[in-house]
Amino acid sequence: MIKQPFKASAIGNIFIVLGPMFIGMLAAVVIPMLNANVNKAKLQEATDTLDAIKYEVADYVSDVGASTGNLNEAEILTILGVQVPLSTGMAGGRKWTYRIVDATGGGGTYNVRATGGAAGDIGSVLACQWVEVRGTYNAANGVFTSWDWFSSAGIRASWLPK
Repeated sequence: MIKQPFKASAIGNIFIVLGPMFIGMLAAVVIPMLNANVNKAKLQEATDTLDAIKYEVADYVSDVGASTGNLNEAEILTILGVQVPLSTGMAGGRKWTYRIVDATGGGGTYNVRATGGAAGDIGSVLACQWVEVRGTYNAANGVFTSWDWFSSAGIRASWLPK
C-alpha cells in the first residue's frame, strides 16, 4: 500500500500563516513596554535618593537658618547625613551621581540633581541624562513653598514622581 502524502487542513494552514504574525505583533507591543518599565525602575533609584536629599535640605535650612550652598556627594553625606547610593553598572562605573546647587546663592532656589552614568552602566536611554527636583525657599517665613520635578529630554515626564 502506497502512503498518501500528508494533506493539511484549511484551519492548519491558517494557524501556520497567522501564528507567527500574531507573535510578531505581540512582540512589537510588549518589548517596548518592557523596556520602558526597566528604564523607569532604573530612574526610581535616583528619584528616591533625590526625595531623601530634598527633605534633608529643607530640614537643614529651617534648623540652621542658612543656605547649604553647593554640595557634592561627600558633602551631602557629611552636612545632610544622606548616603547616596554608590551602585555601579555592568561596565564598573557609577549609575548615578548627585549634587546640590544653591541656584540663587542666597538660598532662594535649590536644584538637587542626579546625572546618569555611561551607557554601559545605566543603559543607553538614561546615559548622561539628568533628573532634578527644584525647591523654592521663602526666606521671609523660612519655608520651602514648592518642590518641582524636571528632567532632560531623554527622560519621559510620566516617569517622574508627581
